[in-house]
Amino acid sequence: MEGQQVRALYDFAGEPGTAELSIVAGEVLTVMRDNVGDGWCEGYNQNGQSGLFPAAYVQAVEAGAPSAGMTVSQQSTGEFWDDDWDDDSEIGQTQAYVPPSHQNQVLQSQQSVTSDYGDTVSMQTIHSVINEKPVPNIPKKNNKFSTLIKSGEESFLLGTRTVVVPENEKIFIRETDGCCYWDSAGESYNCVVTSPKKESKLKGLKSFIVYQLTPTFNNIQVSRRYKHFDWLHERLEEKFCFIPIPPLPDKQISGRYEEQFIEHRRTQLQEFVDYVCRHPVLSRSRVWEHFITCTDEKRWKQGKRQAEKDELLGVNYFNAIQGPDTPLDAIKVEIKTDAFARFISGLDPVVKNFMAMAVDQTKKHQVLYKREFQKIGQCFVSLGNALDPTGLQVDEGGRNRLTDALRTTGEAYNEIGRLYEEQPKFDWEPLGDKFHIYRGVISSFPDVISIHKSAVQKRKDCERLVSEHKMESQQLRELSHRTDVIARALGAEETHFLSEREVHINQAMKNHLVEQIKFYQNVVNKLQEALHAFDG
Repeated sequence: MEGQQVRALYDFAGEPGTAELSIVAGEVLTVMRDNVGDGWCEGYNQNGQSGLFPAAYVQAVEAGAPSAGMTVSQQSTGEFWDDDWDDDSEIGQTQAYVPPSHQNQVLQSQQSVTSDYGDTVSMQTIHSVINEKPVPNIPKKNNKFSTLIKSGEESFLLGTRTVVVPENEKIFIRETDGCCYWDSAGESYNCVVTSPKKESKLKGLKSFIVYQLTPTFNNIQVSRRYKHFDWLHERLEEKFCFIPIPPLPDKQISGRYEEQFIEHRRTQLQEFVDYVCRHPVLSRSRVWEHFITCTDEKRWKQGKRQAEKDELLGVNYFNAIQGPDTPLDAIKVEIKTDAFARFISGLDPVVKNFMAMAVDQTKKHQVLYKREFQKIGQCFVSLGNALDPTGLQVDEGGRNRLTDALRTTGEAYNEIGRLYEEQPKFDWEPLGDKFHIYRGVISSFPDVISIHKSAVQKRKDCERLVSEHKMESQQLRELSHRTDVIARALGAEETHFLSEREVHINQAMKNHLVEQIKFYQNVVNKLQEALHAFDG
């Protein structure tokens, strides 16, 4: 509606050379057109400057009342892939300004919104989180173990719903020496994420970053945006409730087109892709193979919609798991599961603390250590300047050499400061990226374990019903078999996770220490150069 006032929720930096209008959180804007398309509004600020700005970054200002935004779903499944706006918002659900033509989509007016953690938080809290820097590197909370999971699990355990499983959707588990393993079919492969580049649509009004993915089994390159990864991640979480899905890089509100950010995001996406490629189930899933191989736009959209309509999701997918028919020892399984749960519970805070340490080291290298060594360097340079005998009527050749050597020493410490500033991208940031994946998987395991725990409890309840002659023994045997399917799936994922330790910790630490050694060797080289300057 022409003349509608809105308030900016976040800062938005318009791209130079386009019709985008830069806005600042808190300022009031007047909407001129709300039907520009692709999530954009046209309006002007209080200084009379006009242009386009994202609708998701503003909320309606109601006359005579405190500002109250209206929440809309950012997850319209049918149009998600074709929408060109969501890649830039990267803020999940927000209190966004809703154009009048779309107000029939409004779910409710409220003073709170749903955060990435699944909690309801006030707008004041959101502003405080956004304005606080840096944003904590916390994986999105997994909400798999919901009421829908519980109800679906009961249907599976009781066998009340028949699900037809295509042959190519079946997952096989083998059992060796009491341990369960995902049976990997086919040869292993990798997929490389390269060449991030900025592209645009709508005659330059819409900009986004495109990444190139090349799987090694066909070497055919496909282009994907962050929003495509986000869509994929949601499909994987919906389909595989028994597998912790590795997290994506954190979403970003500003600075998305800075070269350093783009490259760092690429390396984080590479970590995500590497984990999926190594997983014997995820790497063979239809939605994943479609994601990394489809190059035709028409087939891509067909595959996307097919994935969104997939009924073999969540607990229903337990029907696709094929394993040994031998009954498991319920007591041994429970003991093993409890031990693994304690292992995960103890590991989670340690990994979080480790990541916090890596982030802290990065900041100190780039700011504190750099500044301290440059202070040292400046002191040596100042000392050299003070000892400069220029202007004295004596032969001070020796002191000239001393002055030059002191200045060389000062420059060496300045260079060491610059080395500290550059170093984190070689050691601490890669280590943090590895543990970002590791931490996300760890944080999802309690939900996966809860599915098994719930199944065990259901079996105990049914055992009681059998003892009271309220349930047939044959029904209990069938339920126990399905409970064993869940237990074997958890066991196979435990085994895979423990094997991943070698990938995430052993190799990551070797790479980290190699880079640390190179770094300190460079520091020693700088100091040796300074030392030679005194040998004149």
